[in-house]
Amino acid sequence: MLTTADFFRGDGNLPFDLVGAFPALDDLVGEARRLMLDDFLRGRTEVNGDVLGHVDLTGPVYVGAGSVIHPMVSIAGPAYIGRNCSIRHGAQIRSGSIISDECVIGHDAEVKNTVCLTGAKLQSGIFAGDSVLGLGARVGSGTILSNRRFGQDSISLGSGDHKMTTDLEFLGAVIGDYARLGANVVTAPGTVVGPYTWVASLVSLFGYVPRGKLVLLKQELEYRDKAETDLRSGRGEYERA
Repeated sequence: MLTTADFFRGDGNLPFDLVGAFPALDDLVGEARRLMLDDFLRGRTEVNGDVLGHVDLTGPVYVGAGSVIHPMVSIAGPAYIGRNCSIRHGAQIRSGSIISDECVIGHDAEVKNTVCLTGAKLQSGIFAGDSVLGLGARVGSGTILSNRRFGQDSISLGSGDHKMTTDLEFLGAVIGDYARLGANVVTAPGTVVGPYTWVASLVSLFGYVPRGKLVLLKQELEYRDKAETDLRSGRGEYERA
């Protein structure tokens, strides 16, 4: 059985005990956490941080003190953003997301129904759907945490001896405390990454990855001789009359 305590030590900065309330990992990634969010918000919107320029807020949203919401951000409630967060230009925070203190959501990042515990950082151009990221977790630019199978059937967590079935049609990744995914990593739905594990750039990841590992991609490159040709200017190529 995969337990929540195997991946997350807890987060006292949230206004509810999200980690402690769900000892089984499959319960944490389910829809029950949204009830805690709804109970905290009670339909209200409260923004205590700084909103810079045009920002689209819909539904109940909480933003903590010291957080900065940059221009062209879209936040759809119910959503919680804690203190001293930075939500960068063009990011989308979609319904059901819980972002704890000191988090960074990068330029054009999309976060959907996802939990980010204190200090998590998601770089530019990422997609995190229906996922949970632990304390200080890092997600590199261009990384995709896929959340739906091709056949649109239910998704299992992990693999092998570390596998749990769920009835969820949408389920992304579980990324443990202080784990790190490099740029352009893609995780299959239901991927589980243990705490302190680092995954190098360009890896396509699935199943269960244990705690404290370094995951590297090996590839073989071929070099061939070619003529040295000066490239012409691209100016005007697409503006011809």
